[in-house]
Amino acid sequence: MFTLDRAMAAWLLKPGHRAIYVIALAVMVSCSIQTSVMAAEMPLTHNNQVQQPALTGEDIIMESLRRHELYPYVYEEQSLILMDAKQHRDVRRMKRYSRLEPGGTFKAMLTFTYPESIAGAALLFTRQQDGERKKRFYLPALGTHLIEYTGGVAGSQMLGSEFSLEDLMPEDMDAFEYHRMKDVIDGDNAYFVVQAISKRDKTNVRRSYAERKLLIRQDNFFVTHVDYLDQKGALVKRQTRHDIHQVNGEMWRADMMMAENFLNHHRSILKVDRRVYSSDYVPEFIFDISSFVPATSQPAAESSDPNPEVAEEAP
Repeated sequence: MFTLDRAMAAWLLKPGHRAIYVIALAVMVSCSIQTSVMAAEMPLTHNNQVQQPALTGEDIIMESLRRHELYPYVYEEQSLILMDAKQHRDVRRMKRYSRLEPGGTFKAMLTFTYPESIAGAALLFTRQQDGERKKRFYLPALGTHLIEYTGGVAGSQMLGSEFSLEDLMPEDMDAFEYHRMKDVIDGDNAYFVVQAISKRDKTNVRRSYAERKLLIRQDNFFVTHVDYLDQKGALVKRQTRHDIHQVNGEMWRADMMMAENFLNHHRSILKVDRRVYSSDYVPEFIFDISSFVPATSQPAAESSDPNPEVAEEAP
């Protein structure tokens, strides 16, 4: 079983200077987190003993990423269902490859297999250790050339769905400021609530929303709801995660995501039909231009690992 090196997590989340912070955070989380709604406002004891500091919004997001999003290689087969205001449906199918390199570079690729009109098209995303991002498209009609994508609005639609590319990638902590809000209880679960505001002075990315509010379960640090708000604080979009289950150790995953647009009343559902945690399914060369065209049309390689699958083909 793979054990995530916390320095690797730090390279991705805050390049160059977060390793000590991540280690300290992990110790604090394992020793002192109380998973009750009062965790943010622990009162002083009668004998004036020093209390453990409450987690900040940034602490919570970092711990969520460390637990759930930084496995180094994940292969998924997905179905994307699009529904308009009249409940008309359209279906897309795709494969997702993601890989976290030892140095901290994160790579992901979406290849589309259905319908025929978009089969073979692909989208590549790279985030370097220093935070530099690249988004490139491949369209079969244009040959083997990759099209650099530099414009657009983060949070805008991808392939006509209500998901954006950033919705499907790990949180980019360098691009946001995080503020912890009042905790809430919903049903049997207590949640952290974290506000995420774009660092406009540090990024040129334009977004279709002003802020996000993330609901994160206190028992496992898993993000279950994300609300997208406009400049007036009105809800414009909501993303929810369903079929949540424990994969291995501290890592949890959702097998379904739903995004609902409150402006056009459209809804999109992303269903994970298959997930494999194996470097054999996400080889490093699959992201190279020389092997890209075959990679979009051939099935994933058979694993050479004698025991590659546990439970849901987990590590």
